[in-house]
Amino acid sequence: MPSLHESPSPSITPEPSARHWWRDRLGAVPDPEGSWRPGGSREPEHPGVRGEIHQLVLTSYGAELTAEFFRPVSVPSTGAVVVVPYYDTPPLFAEETGRTELTGRDPALSAHGLQLAEVGHAVLAVPWWFEQVAAEDPALSGARDLAERYGPVAAQHRREQPMTGLGRSIADVMLAVTALQESGLADGARVATFGHSLGGKLALHLAALDDRVEVAAVHEPGLGFAHPTWGDPWHLDGDIPKDRDQDELLALVAPRPFLLAGGGDCDGGHNLHLVREARKHWPDRQGLDVLLHDGGHALPRYVMAGIREWLRERTS
Repeated sequence: MPSLHESPSPSITPEPSARHWWRDRLGAVPDPEGSWRPGGSREPEHPGVRGEIHQLVLTSYGAELTAEFFRPVSVPSTGAVVVVPYYDTPPLFAEETGRTELTGRDPALSAHGLQLAEVGHAVLAVPWWFEQVAAEDPALSGARDLAERYGPVAAQHRREQPMTGLGRSIADVMLAVTALQESGLADGARVATFGHSLGGKLALHLAALDDRVEVAAVHEPGLGFAHPTWGDPWHLDGDIPKDRDQDELLALVAPRPFLLAGGGDCDGGHNLHLVREARKHWPDRQGLDVLLHDGGHALPRYVMAGIREWLRERTS
């Protein structure tokens, strides 16, 4: 693992205007007319962890998204709610979805919400608007190529909304945090966030731009604009900032605890220079942690076990 040791130094607080710049640049602003309402409740299909899933129906920029809150009752609570954005919510609880055939993967491999719940974390699973639209369109739902599946949805977004696709997605997750807190389901719990891949991108931005989040961990988000996926039509649509990079975005999380985990694909030794730069903003350069493995983009269960323990230590 590359070394990130540096001698202690005073922290450097980012300018307050930096968060406003990123929010404005991305359009990451919750819908002023957005709302939420309680939905139904159900038992999870997986028998491993007992509890009840409560739905929160979000109305955001003219669309409805259903987030799902799960608090396990079969294990002691950590006192934290982990907000987990993802393509859709069922795989996070090891349940099949329309994407199961698309990816060809066992849903258990994406059951990050269930794995968090196994150690007592409550989970708020938040779906992605772009996947919801694609899944509901017969012409798109069977497409395996990302451009074929989400490109037309990104074009629809571009016609209807002024913000970036990434900004819209972040705003949806911000509204989900509001719904969580106003619903009483959080019950004074600390709010954390975790995400893998696409979810990691959204969790990174949520932590940076919404200080209601107290702790954050991400796996393989692709830190830094050198990673080509940031230019995708459903993220920044090719309009990459020329004079800033995501070390500045990451620095906005300081001094809150943050973990970047990478398997050497999207995140690894090639972008640790951004971590080193961002770390200057943490007191004594402590609190921004890195966990690297050689498993590639997929999230191995043993790495997830380390991430959930890290979250438990920082939220207890």
